[in-house]
Amino acid sequence: MADRIAMILAGGQGSRLSILAEHRAKPAVPFAGIYRIIDFTMSNAMHSEIPVVGILTQYKPYSLMDHISTGKPWGFGGRKHHAKILPPYIGEVDSDWYAGTADAIYQNLNFIGRFSPKLVFVLSGDHIYRMDYNKLQEYHETKKADVTIAVQEVPFEEVSRFGVALVDKEGRMLDFIEKKKDASSNLASLGIYIFNQEFLEEILTNDAADKSSRHDFGKNIIPKIIKEARVFCYNFKGYWRDVGTIHAYWETHQEILENRSGLDINKWKVRTSFDPENLNNLLPLKITSRSRIQNSIISPGCIIEGEVTNSILSPGVHIRKGARVEKSVIMNNSCVGENSHISHAILDKNIRIGRNCRIGLGRSAANRKFPHLLSCDLSVIGKNALVPDNFSVGKNCLLFPNLKEKDYPNKKIGSGETIKPIIKHKKN
Repeated sequence: MADRIAMILAGGQGSRLSILAEHRAKPAVPFAGIYRIIDFTMSNAMHSEIPVVGILTQYKPYSLMDHISTGKPWGFGGRKHHAKILPPYIGEVDSDWYAGTADAIYQNLNFIGRFSPKLVFVLSGDHIYRMDYNKLQEYHETKKADVTIAVQEVPFEEVSRFGVALVDKEGRMLDFIEKKKDASSNLASLGIYIFNQEFLEEILTNDAADKSSRHDFGKNIIPKIIKEARVFCYNFKGYWRDVGTIHAYWETHQEILENRSGLDINKWKVRTSFDPENLNNLLPLKITSRSRIQNSIISPGCIIEGEVTNSILSPGVHIRKGARVEKSVIMNNSCVGENSHISHAILDKNIRIGRNCRIGLGRSAANRKFPHLLSCDLSVIGKNALVPDNFSVGKNCLLFPNLKEKDYPNKKIGSGETIKPIIKHKKN
């Protein structure tokens, strides 16, 4: 039995993060050195003392499942406090893939029913924020709402990225508009809901029977129930970011380094399951006498012999002598060779940058193949890739995982280029 439980939607594909989410679910993408994106929602649930959390996985869930495990790092180990991974499953009717966010919760109504809760929090696992869910619950109960949705004002030029709410002076929702450029409101839904359990079960059961529905909270559930139910909006004033694009992911990392941004991981007391690859083989953090570090986060196991400015380095990163890294994010066990220069770049895990390389420099040009993903003067290099000695890579370049020297057409990769591994087909 539990008065309330949380269900975290963590199955997102994260296609706008491109190669960063190619081999992992979006909530499992590393963030801020030692964390993953889902750690923020998990920590919010922990600090709000929600006793039971269900994590709904789908797209390439293995790294996420390994990371969450039993939920013990967030205090969910034990009889009354626990976290449960809930992947799609095949039941009486084939349903081995969630049809939408609402369908994901519907397929797990039996899990919710085991605890007979009065309230169910439905949360997204792919946002960076700190929220006290108890305040959301207090607002919900004061309004005698059937469902309460957390919202926040966003610039009008960004409303097309969100579902936005029209509300009356009491905070009751009058209309909900899903991702339109000309929306008359800028109150964006944050993907954070609290439902009365009986009401949630009723509307999800009805939605499941509707063959015309896409079974999505934003597209179907919320617009449909506005007139018949008490739907209220909770205006959240704190820091919240959707890191679903490459630029937003990089920009949010930069905000960690700004004192006044509102993103304060230490103050928020974010927890993680800290078990980086080869943890037993990591040496202590080493900073040599000739190195220079300015306004950066350097994780355990790093070796800094060069210069690091306005950057975030995950465990095991090695910056060799003479190398410079600025305004970049570098993930676990990557190495930047001697006298190389990395600027405005995101490097995934286990990347090797050779000597005398130049990454993220040159003229500006949107990525030719994926301009909708990469046109913000950032370059992204995928997991396990190699950039050989004396290579240069321009801006808005996309270098896919597992690249070898033979995969590059030449030593100078111009801005806006995309490089993929060469696949040789065997002759029959």
